[in-house]
Amino acid sequence: MPADTDTELFLWGARAFAVIALLGVVAILAAVWWLIVRPVITEALRANEAGSWWLPFLPGPDGGYGPLADNHWWSAMRASAPGSGAALALRWGFWGFVAVALTAGMVRALVQLAQLGLKLWD
Repeated sequence: MPADTDTELFLWGARAFAVIALLGVVAILAAVWWLIVRPVITEALRANEAGSWWLPFLPGPDGGYGPLADNHWWSAMRASAPGSGAALALRWGFWGFVAVALTAGMVRALVQLAQLGLKLWD
């Protein structure tokens, strides 16, 4: 009889650990979405409201750039003045693809994590 109790306690401990680990992975996925996809959405809304889709890629009054062109990795997205429609389409096409692909990847990952979590109780 004690062996069954020990096994049952071990299983519940393993399940609790797995749930905590899955929640940690979900938190990391949410943080990635928040840091990458949310700025794309907010900058698109800001550009639409201002009526200038070049706004996120142009320097601000202080000389700095918005989150889509701020760091050195995204400096290729910067523009000193509005350019051609193709250049604008390339910039927004890239960021649109990133936002859609990451969101789709997050949804797929969450579905797979939910399936994994359900298997813990099988």
